[in-house]
Amino acid sequence: MQHSHLELQRPKGAITLLMVTLLVLLASMVGLFTARSVWTQRLASNHSVWAVQAQLSAEAALETALVVLEAALSEPAPTLWTMHEPAHCASGYTGTEWQCRSLAVDADSHGHTWQVQLMRDVVRAPHVAVVRATARHAANRTMAQVQQSVYMPTASPLMTASIASTLLTQGCVSEATLGSTRFCAPNANTGSCSGSGQNVGTAIQSLYAPDTDGNGLISAAEQQSCLNLSPTSLQGGSTVTPSTALPAPNPAQCDSGAWSRVFGALTPAQIQAISQAQALKGLSASTTPARTVYWIDSASDWAQSVGSASAPVLLVFSATACASQCPRISASAKIVGTVFLDSQCNDNRVANWHSGAVSGQVAVASGLPQLQAGSQMQWLSQHRQAFDWPWPTGIDASRVQRVRGSWKSGF
Repeated sequence: MQHSHLELQRPKGAITLLMVTLLVLLASMVGLFTARSVWTQRLASNHSVWAVQAQLSAEAALETALVVLEAALSEPAPTLWTMHEPAHCASGYTGTEWQCRSLAVDADSHGHTWQVQLMRDVVRAPHVAVVRATARHAANRTMAQVQQSVYMPTASPLMTASIASTLLTQGCVSEATLGSTRFCAPNANTGSCSGSGQNVGTAIQSLYAPDTDGNGLISAAEQQSCLNLSPTSLQGGSTVTPSTALPAPNPAQCDSGAWSRVFGALTPAQIQAISQAQALKGLSASTTPARTVYWIDSASDWAQSVGSASAPVLLVFSATACASQCPRISASAKIVGTVFLDSQCNDNRVANWHSGAVSGQVAVASGLPQLQAGSQMQWLSQHRQAFDWPWPTGIDASRVQRVRGSWKSGF
């Protein structure tokens, strides 16, 4: 009887032990999962903190970069954009027109390393840089990026309206052979060089005419003598000279009024630097996009056709190119855009010049005596498009300024 009672208690003890074991195991698992949940939450919290720190570090890198950029462009002869570093072109900025640079900035004091990339379009907006700042932390493997576009003093606003004239000079104009050249001020109705409607602009405008009788006024006879051209050459367009006497241009101290009338606040140094940047990127008349700015120091004559109505060009024959005689444009060359001759107020440097066929505007920093037969110039209203880069109204173009609405983060 006692034996039978012990046999009944043994299964109950085993069941109790099993249940206790299961409860202990369950409690252990609950504790483990609770600890893991706490660890995960703590890790997530750490990552959130690290991400915020990386974001703040990237923003600090961007602000530091803007200060460094301002200082670099304030140097007497800035060299920042004289190089191209393809490795620093961010995704989406690798076209032929994009010039890229790195900007050296110090790392922060919290273990983040900084990288700053600069990108600019040397054709459409050489005065705008995309500044991208990246902050990385090697230990916690976080990274953040921010980006801001800024206007730079690498170009200036034109500010002045274009003088609607096929030829703009600072002196008198004559033909080697009367009636052998063509100056076309297009007709407002037909768009051609003749017609019954009013012509758009003038054929020739001179900023200076000699006051031969010394009375302080420029008479009709003096105007006619200064712009001595055949009516056949003018193609229905008129000529304009000052009505009051002005000081004669002095080659020793040439004040290029023609330059400011065409380029506004743009400086020769800015134009030359943009031309060099386009050449550095390998742009030419046959690339896409095509090169638009040519600063020419060579004294050799120009024989290449460049520019189109949708993409006009700028050709500046510098004072160096015109040191003895400004290069002539060959009869076979067709130029669409603006041609400027920096003849330094010296008529002798452009005597017997040839323009080829120019659709746009030719501007000369002197008179233009004995223009050669076959020279053709026709007004094109969008001739300044190659160097008329967009600026917001009222901006201080002499400093680095943010482009409104261009700030980005987390791309």
